[in-house]
Amino acid sequence: MSAAEARVDALNERAWALRSSDHAAMLARAREACALAEEAGYARGLAGALRNRGAAHCLRHEHDDALRDLERAAALFDRLRDPVGKAGALNWIGGVHWRRADYAAALDRQLEALRIQRDAGDAAGEADSLNHLGNVYYNLGDYARALESYGASLRLKEALGDALGVSQCVNNLGNIHGRLGEYAQALERHLRALELKREVGDRVGEGIALINVGASHEALGDLGRALEWYGAALEHARALEDRRCESDVLRSLGDVHRRLGDLPRAYEHYAASLETSRAGRVPSVEVEALIGVGETLTALGEGARAVEPLREALARAEEAGTRRLVYEAHRALADAHAAMGYHRAALEHFRAFHAVEDEVFSQESDRRIQAIRVQAEVERSHREAELLREKNAELTEANDALRRADEEKALLLWQLRLQAEELERQTKEDALTGLYNRRHLDAQLALELERARRFGRDLTVVMADLDRFKQVNDRFSHAVGDAVLRAVGRLLREHTRAVDVVGRYGGEEFVLLLVETPPEKAAGVCEKLRALIANHDWAEVHPELRVTISMGLAGLRELETPEQLLAAADARLYQAKRTGRNRVCG
Repeated sequence: MSAAEARVDALNERAWALRSSDHAAMLARAREACALAEEAGYARGLAGALRNRGAAHCLRHEHDDALRDLERAAALFDRLRDPVGKAGALNWIGGVHWRRADYAAALDRQLEALRIQRDAGDAAGEADSLNHLGNVYYNLGDYARALESYGASLRLKEALGDALGVSQCVNNLGNIHGRLGEYAQALERHLRALELKREVGDRVGEGIALINVGASHEALGDLGRALEWYGAALEHARALEDRRCESDVLRSLGDVHRRLGDLPRAYEHYAASLETSRAGRVPSVEVEALIGVGETLTALGEGARAVEPLREALARAEEAGTRRLVYEAHRALADAHAAMGYHRAALEHFRAFHAVEDEVFSQESDRRIQAIRVQAEVERSHREAELLREKNAELTEANDALRRADEEKALLLWQLRLQAEELERQTKEDALTGLYNRRHLDAQLALELERARRFGRDLTVVMADLDRFKQVNDRFSHAVGDAVLRAVGRLLREHTRAVDVVGRYGGEEFVLLLVETPPEKAAGVCEKLRALIANHDWAEVHPELRVTISMGLAGLRELETPEQLLAAADARLYQAKRTGRNRVCG
């Protein structure tokens, strides 16, 4: 081996070791190795350098550059007849597609990498591929397969003594628990991941783990602890000069302060997140920060100031093609215009919001189906290749029949899983409005009441009833009445927080659970909802239609049981009806 080749190998080894600590330094070493390998005509060293350079670009979210280098690396490893090297490059290509939310392409490349690694007996590569496959399944919402992949990866990494890989798997398992609503288990996993990352010196991963611990506390409703952990994550990000992490943490701090009702502090953190994301060129967080700034200004009663950042957020989200952020920007703009009394503009943004939201959910469904088809096709082609190598025509025909039966069984299981998910949704939702039904509301009230007592938080229950709704049905028809119920349900849901619980209690009656909200503050929220419904443009449903709502509310400070809270709220609703309707009594 020449001195130049030895230098390339040393640079590649150093670049790879930097992948969990310093992505900029990793990229610099990989570039140097590429230049030296090309000059020396060292093909194997060039393949490794291209893989490292592509991986560094991937970690820095420079996806186009990453794909160019990784595709070249995979082709070069293939020419060198190095299946392990090729599989490693394919794995990273799958990672780039995953970060771009192209899950079908990610699944295709990572399943190919996994097959090559298993054939070659590359246990370390197999463990990495399984972990990356878990990421794809997680984003597709297939949590059973994600758990299976992460678990298999964890077992391999533990057997190999790969402490860094173990920490990644533990962190990913924590994310699964969080997505399933098992926040206590998620917190336990993320704390363990943080401990492991500190042991192996994974400074970048330590920052992610700190954020995840904070997010787990936030999900558990312990906002004080969430602030502490986010504060630690912020200090860590600034010490690493990690602008992406810093801007993300600042946005999370803004979210928590907004939940706590401290709007000036929320605005301060959103503005800081915006400044940091722009300096660090983190467009996705920049758009989220712009939306946070706009929503906070609207909540502060400064709708006119909110419009400019929200329009910028919408333009940037549309330019980037990030449809989720597009519909969130439209929703925030609708709220800002409604707060200023510009109901026509608000209505236009509401319509755009719903159109894009429906498009996003449709695309997500199509992407999941496509990913399932990709996996089925990859698995089918692999089985057929085995049959061609090992079996005669008669055995091939028999195995084809078995394969078809397996595919039909897999399709049936998939359909049954979809049916089970739909049945689960139906047990919680009111069929007409899509809100929670009475059964689920009762369960949520008991849960929120217990949580409020445990953490010493406020809870307000609101009972709302449409005024003279029987006259709407009698005068305009039951079809118009149903349209009114759907519209009121949508307005209540869209103008309360995601953490609040909104449901149809029966007939024209609705119940709202305003968590961590004292009655005096809840009264203001209800007054805004009452005015929103009274001033809504009902002409779209019927030219002569006018709809108002009465509300009664009761707080946890006064009462002890769910039944008492509901009874008190109902009594105050009756008081609102008795004293003239279209009002809030608390």
